[in-house]
Amino acid sequence: MPSTPPIPSRIAAIPVPSDEVSVATWEWAHRSLPGYLVAHSVRSYCWGATIAAAEGWAFDRRVLWTAALLHDLGLTRIARNTMCFEVEGAEIARRFLARRGLSETDADRVARAIVLHMQPSVTLDDGVESVLLDRATGVDVRGDGYDSTAAVRAQVVSAFPRGAFDRHFLRAIEREVARRQDCQSARLLNRTGLADWMARSPWASRTPTGGT
Repeated sequence: MPSTPPIPSRIAAIPVPSDEVSVATWEWAHRSLPGYLVAHSVRSYCWGATIAAAEGWAFDRRVLWTAALLHDLGLTRIARNTMCFEVEGAEIARRFLARRGLSETDADRVARAIVLHMQPSVTLDDGVESVLLDRATGVDVRGDGYDSTAAVRAQVVSAFPRGAFDRHFLRAIEREVARRQDCQSARLLNRTGLADWMARSPWASRTPTGGT
């Protein structure tokens, strides 16, 4: 198994939290997620932090970092999940973070952000980190708000390339929908038209084909 790279202190001048919980989450993500989800998760943190700066919102970097790195953990467990991937992933993340010493309040904030990133109409009443993760994943998956990342986009994507992310992610969502039609993934795939939205996104015309 390849060794885990050291946690970066900054990505495109965006500070990365370096406390023990954040480092442990970085290491666990590298052990638990395929490369395309690691890169997607880190990009999502960067987009979220960039959106917060543009909006003038104060946020907890550790909460956003851990939520971003773990938000798609459930997609790696589709065959074993008993709940929708984001719900089961949130519970796994909550337990992991509690074992690593994160406070119950902050672990709940992380879990809430993970669950809500698949829900429509997330608002600041749900917590600023929940809004940031929701908007950031919308940027990375569908290109929704793509222009908001212009200042950091090239550096972030250079450090954490997209490669064949679209193809891998769409297949993972399709795997869950094939098992469970009552999850948010089914709404996203069937009613929202995820595949068509991704194909029309600004990312689709700027990402080289191929890759892993």
